Amino acid sequence: MQMRNTVTIGIAALLLASATVANAQGQPQQQQQNVPPQAPVTAPVAPELGLVDLGVRATSTTGDKARYERYSDLKDGAVSQILFGKKTETFSFAARAYNVGYRDQSYVADYNSGRIKVIGLFDSTPLNYFYQAATPWVQAGTSPTATFTLDPSARLAVQSKTPGIVGIPTSAAQLNTPSIYRGLATQFEMQQLRTVGGGGLTYNATPDMNIHLTFASTKKSGTMPWAGAFAFNNANELPLPLDNRSNDVSVGAEWATQKGMVRVGWTGSWFDNKIHDLVWDNPIRATDFSNGLAITNPPCQSGVAMGPYDCSGYSNGNGPAQGRMSMPPDSSMNVVSATGLYKMPAHTSVNATLSFSSMKQNDALIPWTINPVIASPTVYSVFHDLAHLERNTAKAEVRGVNALVNFNSRPNRWVSLNMRYRYNNHDNRTPAFEAVEYVRFDAVPEETGGETEAFDITRKTLDVNATFNIAPYTALRLGYGNDSFDRTGRSFSDMTDDIFRVSIDTMRSQYVTLRGIYTHTIRKGSGFSEDTIVHGGGQPNLRFYDEADSKRNRGTVLVILTPMSGVDLTTSFAKGEDVYNGEGHEFGLLSNDNSSINVGLNIAPKETVAFGVNFGRDKFQSMQKSRNANPLPDVQFNDPARDWTLDNDETVNSFDIYLDLSRAIKNTDISLNYDFSDSDNAFIHGGSRISSLIAAGTFLALPDVTNKWRRVSADVKYFFQPKVGIGLGWWYEKLDVSDFNTIDLTPGTPRIDYLGEISTGYGNRPYKGNTGFVRLLYRF
Repeated sequence: MQMRNTVTIGIAALLLASATVANAQGQPQQQQQNVPPQAPVTAPVAPELGLVDLGVRATSTTGDKARYERYSDLKDGAVSQILFGKKTETFSFAARAYNVGYRDQSYVADYNSGRIKVIGLFDSTPLNYFYQAATPWVQAGTSPTATFTLDPSARLAVQSKTPGIVGIPTSAAQLNTPSIYRGLATQFEMQQLRTVGGGGLTYNATPDMNIHLTFASTKKSGTMPWAGAFAFNNANELPLPLDNRSNDVSVGAEWATQKGMVRVGWTGSWFDNKIHDLVWDNPIRATDFSNGLAITNPPCQSGVAMGPYDCSGYSNGNGPAQGRMSMPPDSSMNVVSATGLYKMPAHTSVNATLSFSSMKQNDALIPWTINPVIASPTVYSVFHDLAHLERNTAKAEVRGVNALVNFNSRPNRWVSLNMRYRYNNHDNRTPAFEAVEYVRFDAVPEETGGETEAFDITRKTLDVNATFNIAPYTALRLGYGNDSFDRTGRSFSDMTDDIFRVSIDTMRSQYVTLRGIYTHTIRKGSGFSEDTIVHGGGQPNLRFYDEADSKRNRGTVLVILTPMSGVDLTTSFAKGEDVYNGEGHEFGLLSNDNSSINVGLNIAPKETVAFGVNFGRDKFQSMQKSRNANPLPDVQFNDPARDWTLDNDETVNSFDIYLDLSRAIKNTDISLNYDFSDSDNAFIHGGSRISSLIAAGTFLALPDVTNKWRRVSADVKYFFQPKVGIGLGWWYEKLDVSDFNTIDLTPGTPRIDYLGEISTGYGNRPYKGNTGFVRLLYRF
């Protein structure tokens, strides 16, 4: 029995370990509330050593099927899950296979002989964007340049302003005429796939020392929506092909005794992107604009005719026939680290970590422009620096130093102390790149740029917490934190957060548990540079919320009532407030308030029955202010009559209920779940209205963005013999959403040719999905 329990635990540990190795890639984990639940997972119950779960699945969907599936592959067909574990006197082995043959398949195996531990895995995760996407661009090449072309005769008709032909609608009247590209668009499924293969090895060289090695390789393929533009009224969305891989290796050694531990290691990561740059056709121009006139020096003088380019080509569409942009470059990172732990008397310990990192990329830089009208001796005679790049490759490098020290002590039963200090230095050693002269939207050469800035960051964080057991089963905690940033390239060069915390936890009786937490944060910036904001066209009194002077208050109260064994009632309330009140702060985010309340009830009258219900309400409110004005020297820039405000309010209601019956009915397991959320996001505008603009139809309020999401899952397993059973499962999910940014011709049919854009049609759309399972279960 002990052996079989150990194997069962080993299988559970194996599943956790597989997730740990997969996450070692450092890839961002995609999250979304309306992800369909994974296929029912049934771990082997002791004393069985394995489980074979085979069956069939059928899915029916209306609406946006890709959003229903999102990170899953729910097509009709066979489904499978196999768990296996074995233990002998000399080794243990566990393995798992899930959804064999599908885009969301995964495999993991673990072997442990006591001295050697080996784990291997393969995991595949899709990201489904939109199955009814459409684009008029045709992909003509992938590596190293992803090239997208448009029908040349259609482009020429648009450029020639042929009567009745619309390329990209730029007015409400043109919306009544379909774009010529709508009829040329082809439908495709926009989705990407991430596959991870990896493994790990641990060798126990001595009882006190082990050596470990991990490796993971992550590949991304498929397509994703990607934005490009030739002018403010000529925005394009393309299905960017993906072909990149990340390889990660970690090697380390650890020595440990009862008094302490030392670990040293090295981690390397390499990113390889097969697609270096993107080139795509302009939907409103078939040829590069040129008026044949001579260039003047200085260029673009008011009232002086000049060429060969249009000085307003970045806004009126008189620009290039093609656009080009670079893609994420190949890069590498190497980290060397050391960690130590030492245990001292009086329940005291100290541990520290020190690491040094180096990040590099040296990809080839793309030329200043793809437009041959500008990349010409005529223009170079005035814009000399556009004739060449300052250097041909990036030569980018960042070095980092990270240190962390923890001190924990509990000298007696009444007091405990925890102190933490963290140091992070991000030293950007990339050589400066002069870009005073540059090309705007591949349409207009400019000399209003500057030199690139190396963004250096030094962060120092001190956190101290003291806990006092002031009464039986009651703890009072006082804390202080200081978080300081020294950096370049921002409007505030230095920023400091002073954080004060107090909390109390008490369980004075078996019936009541109470927890209260309050945090007050004061953020203060120094080294303010108004030029950093004004140089980019911003108002002098604009501040950015992530660095502006502010005060933050946060509080949470949690009450748990346990009137009897197996019953608990939980109530929590949280409220937060951010106020931005620094000197000169007039524009940007001014305030942010949020609150949350949850009430939940859990009932477990016996081990075989569990029931729970929870209701929650979250509210979010923010206020920001801006000015709608042209930059200086236009008098609008300083006109307060052009100020406007936006009050963004959102209320989210949620409701969850579950019922689990584990052998409450003979040989039967039943699991039922229902989840619901309802969101209403409002945009309330305020401020003055310019009389001359009211008639033009400006200041139209944005409609609320709303969504209502429901999910039902049911799983029933019946074992008509100790080792053989049948399983039935059902998932139901429905999303109702209204989003003004998603434009359809008819419900569910995207419009790709809306104001100022040719898109793929990707957006937030409603769906309703049902998935059913019938499975045969065999334990062994």
